[in-house]
Amino acid sequence: MRSFWRRHRALRILSYIVLALVLVVCVLPYLIPLGQPQVQISQDQLVSEHGRFLDIDGSRIYVEEQNPESVQATIVFIHGFGGSTFSWRHNAPFFAGQGYRIVSLDLKGFGLSYKDFASDYSHPAQARLLAEVLARLGVDEAYFVGHSMGTSVMLHFAHLYPEKILGLISVDGAVNLDKGGIFPSALLDFPPIRRAGEVLLTRYGTRERVGRILRSAYYRKDIVTAEVMDGYYNRLVNGQWAQSLLAMTRDTSENTITLALADFRFPTLILWGQNDTWVKQIDIDRWRGQIPSAEFHAIPEAGHMLMEEEPDLFNSMVLAFLQSHGE
Repeated sequence: MRSFWRRHRALRILSYIVLALVLVVCVLPYLIPLGQPQVQISQDQLVSEHGRFLDIDGSRIYVEEQNPESVQATIVFIHGFGGSTFSWRHNAPFFAGQGYRIVSLDLKGFGLSYKDFASDYSHPAQARLLAEVLARLGVDEAYFVGHSMGTSVMLHFAHLYPEKILGLISVDGAVNLDKGGIFPSALLDFPPIRRAGEVLLTRYGTRERVGRILRSAYYRKDIVTAEVMDGYYNRLVNGQWAQSLLAMTRDTSENTITLALADFRFPTLILWGQNDTWVKQIDIDRWRGQIPSAEFHAIPEAGHMLMEEEPDLFNSMVLAFLQSHGE
């Protein structure tokens, strides 16, 4: 009988511990207030003279367009993770000046575009969103320029809509060829865990910390001025930005490139900064060799933000590529 009561007391203590843990996991995240972004500019002030919002399936998507009536080819710029139309500020105006029709957008969850947790943020879904944007603008075919994550979105787009591709230009392309796990996705479907992630992101994502992460992407650190930091930070932390970043983590497993790149017959230019610490050449080599037509150049004195660190060289190389293919 004594051993029975000892076991009973041990089980009762264990139940109290489990209950306490459940309370901590389920309640504590809601007791900690979310952090507040250090932004002193309204979203409307970030809309450029070429920018406007399109309603795509109930979501406001920010688009910038130049030379909409041009008879020359269209160039579509697709930013990377954490980027926006701001990433192409040294490039889009140059090609507009050459007479090309220019389209750049903030993908869903980025920049000034709609952000939430419920949307599908996988790269195939972003490619389908891009197709809707181009259909709304009346763009039937174009050259596509994708930076970092934007390269993955661009490759998914080329697979889904090959008839729309005139050529592909990758800039420090971040392409995942390996299937990921489902552990984060399962956790984020549990609201308290999602709330804990939101607390962490909003309290950690200060301007200073975001600035340090951003600076690590550049080889030429002098480029990362206060204006550049604000340009990225102000576009990152608006709306339900933390929820959208968590949703992107949830959808990561859908981003893997499993399509047959060897079937791509589009003119392809692949550029990579030799001092890129985010995407190494070994990562580029894994996928670029699968595209038969790919032309590859490694650019010295540049890191992950090649188009910002060497804008003149980048613009001239892309222009030469376009001209060599009849544009």
